[in-house]
Amino acid sequence: MQTEQKARLWCRSPHSFFGLQPKHKKEVFEEIFQLIYHGKGGFTFAEAYNLPIHIRRFYLQRLTKQYEDEKKHIEKQQKAALRKR
Repeated sequence: MQTEQKARLWCRSPHSFFGLQPKHKKEVFEEIFQLIYHGKGGFTFAEAYNLPIHIRRFYLQRLTKQYEDEKKHIEKQQKAALRKR
């Protein structure tokens, strides 16, 4: 039996690689960029890439909430400063 035929018997799928599909790479890399950039160096590329999806998305949501809260706080402080004038 040829090597290729042996491989097909071992793995019945026509696909030889079960990895990230090209159409999803941009989304994953965008998530990784956001974590690294807005996380201010809290993650390396390898750490962010190897995080389980649900944990990576948790950190993204938490970063979003943090920056929204900071923005609201700054706006509140600015309004208070304008009222004092």
